Amino acid sequence: MSKLPVGWVESSLNAVASLNMGQSPLGEFTNKEGRGLPLIGGAADYEDDALSPSRHTSTPTKVCRAGDIVLCIRATIGKAAFADREYCLGRGVAGVRAHVEPAWLRWKLVESADALDAAGVGTTFRQIDKQTLEKWPIRLPPLLEQRRIVAKIESLTDKSIRARDQLDHIPRLVEKYKQAVLEAAFRGDLTREWREASKASDTWSLVSLDELVDEGPTNGWSPKSGPDATGALTLKLTATTSGMMRLDADAVKRIFESPARTSSYWLRPGDLLVQRANSLEYVGASAIFDGPPNTYIYPDLMMRLRIYDHDKRRYVWRFLNSPKAREYLQRHATGTAGNMPKISGATLRALIVPVPSLDAEYAEVVRRVETAFAWIDRLTSETISAHRLIDHLDQAILAKAFRGELVPQDPTDEPASVLLERIGAERGTAPKVRRGRGRPRLSS
Repeated sequence: MSKLPVGWVESSLNAVASLNMGQSPLGEFTNKEGRGLPLIGGAADYEDDALSPSRHTSTPTKVCRAGDIVLCIRATIGKAAFADREYCLGRGVAGVRAHVEPAWLRWKLVESADALDAAGVGTTFRQIDKQTLEKWPIRLPPLLEQRRIVAKIESLTDKSIRARDQLDHIPRLVEKYKQAVLEAAFRGDLTREWREASKASDTWSLVSLDELVDEGPTNGWSPKSGPDATGALTLKLTATTSGMMRLDADAVKRIFESPARTSSYWLRPGDLLVQRANSLEYVGASAIFDGPPNTYIYPDLMMRLRIYDHDKRRYVWRFLNSPKAREYLQRHATGTAGNMPKISGATLRALIVPVPSLDAEYAEVVRRVETAFAWIDRLTSETISAHRLIDHLDQAILAKAFRGELVPQDPTDEPASVLLERIGAERGTAPKVRRGRGRPRLSS
């Protein structure tokens, strides 16, 4: 253990707080209609830094009061939030009543979350017991320094929150920018200078998708699937929902049958897949299959198109995911209440596609779209990295705070040893809560 800062003292959680281990009420007396006290049962009842229970109980067992810290001690160990009212404490949480600066102790518990989780035991659910919690080491600073630490942490974390809020807007802006790029691409705006340099006609034609397709559209096949199936691999809708092909474990499944090797259901690299049925937001979502041949089939909820020309195929794929094409497909989707909206092959074939006068412009449009998207995707990657850096910064702030390095020590502060003596004296002389038929509460 490193040397303690001036005025600090080695202590334990039991010395600076009273613990009240939760106890689940009888299930028959819990409800979601709001009768009785809200019940905090575990990690699912936390939302960020606040409590957000979904159940109540008319027969509360252990109860905390407003201002107590509710610590998650099961499954996701270490979540800590202040109670804003009385709550019933279920088995997965403990009430912590601070006898030091409450906000300081909550931040200390947040800083200790990973270590608390590592101290948990169990196979189905990891849990930390009362004895471990009581002995949990606390390096206690003077009371006035605790308050300075809290003020500094909260000042810095407010800045982190604002930074995260700004970063959270970026994915939506990225998607809008991508849609704007596609709109510009299929108006001919992205390649206007290219046409001028190539002396190409500035007038594009409007043709039906049917005129650009060499084969299809054809629907896929959806035989029964299951975890013990040994037949072919088939795509789920998830495989194409994003507009990019996914072949990970969450995007494919295995069926019980396997079509003949000559079957038209086997996918080939370059096949263009279009979702013909999904929620309205995703109807028409398209992706180009880039997996190995004769390994995957596609489901009945997708249609397959084949366009042999590489540049024209990618041009059509990008257009199918553009705002204009998606709006057309969504507007022409049909379905009844309770069923997924669907588009037909005839609807897809009738889609009007703007096309340039020179075939060479297909490749140039796609190149410029993909260059713009690559730049946007780098921005998205940097956003993710920035989120991680903020998380690391928050952890570093807490680590410095509880090493005594975040704020300076003041030699005129009352030492933490004196604070501990006073807490012990007050707890030793305070009357105990009488046991009776009323709701049990934390003792002093």
